[in-house]
Amino acid sequence: MIVAEDTYDSLVDTIYGVIFGEATWDMFLGRWNEIVPGGKTTLFYHDPMRAEGASHIDKGFSDEWVESYSDHFASINPWAPSMSVMPMWRGFLSEELLPREQFVKTEFYNDFWKQCGETAIGMALVKRDGRMFNISSSIANGGPEDNRVYADTFTRLAPHLHRAVRYFEAGKGEKSADELGGRLFDAIGVGVLLVGDGGKLLSASAVGEQALSEGRSVRLDLQGKVWLADADANACLGRLLSQWRDGERQQVLDVNGVKLTLVRLQKSARIQFFDAPSIAIIIEPSAKPVTMDVPGLGGKFGLTRAEIKIMQGLLHGSSITDIAIESNRSRETIRSQLKSVFAKTGVNSQSELLRLVYFSEQARRNN
Repeated sequence: MIVAEDTYDSLVDTIYGVIFGEATWDMFLGRWNEIVPGGKTTLFYHDPMRAEGASHIDKGFSDEWVESYSDHFASINPWAPSMSVMPMWRGFLSEELLPREQFVKTEFYNDFWKQCGETAIGMALVKRDGRMFNISSSIANGGPEDNRVYADTFTRLAPHLHRAVRYFEAGKGEKSADELGGRLFDAIGVGVLLVGDGGKLLSASAVGEQALSEGRSVRLDLQGKVWLADADANACLGRLLSQWRDGERQQVLDVNGVKLTLVRLQKSARIQFFDAPSIAIIIEPSAKPVTMDVPGLGGKFGLTRAEIKIMQGLLHGSSITDIAIESNRSRETIRSQLKSVFAKTGVNSQSELLRLVYFSEQARRNN
């Protein structure tokens, strides 16, 4: 059994489409899943020293599966020790990492893996400072002899994937303040700073630059690094800038009477492993908060009362867990309702939702 040449050629074409902006990793993973029995695939990192890992781009796995992996099961992944010493750019079977008779006795298999597959294949794409970035697919059934063809196809694809990895490692991908509506924020008296790897200032709106020059809540050092004028707030910025932190994405802080909203931007076209996080710092006076007509906006999009409350919570810096506790509902319910908010408003992330609200507020004030 072999993978048909036209199917293989389609996979190669999609990899180069990703490089040139004509396709996405989601498309590549989807096409790959079509050839693997019951296939579900993820591009993920693992840090053996910290016993942590997370899926960055995946196709076929549920949100709950992805979240539970980073929250707990990455720390007990029985494949990880052997995976860390496997040669790069060679597809391997999970049975090469751990004999199946041992694997099926683990908590990882019984409480986690068997809900999506019986076995797996993978390949190491990057090893850096003890961390790994891999591609891995779950497979519904079949023995090693049946699944070797898929591992070997990974190996055949390796030179093309290698070029894609090198491209993304070398890329910049910085965003400007204008993409966040920098001029919009200025128009309503709100500053915005875009902060990148190591706290480096990437861009600033006019009001943001004024805040930096005043130094009351934020300042810029001689190396171009942004500092918050409070030790705890600065530590929070550092946590959000951590490349491997996947849970915390937004915080609202009061620094010397100035309201700072820190939003960790979601990555889309680029892989997070090669692109350090960017943080948007939104600056507004605590004494003169910018009020938002969220119920009015929600009505225009047909949001339910529950969905409006979720949007209000997110805009005030609450996490999904916070909203679930406050409303006495499960995180899964809140997550489902948030997906409905995204669908109705036409956005894909919390940062896009924030921008939508500010754009709508500007239009309301100008009318």
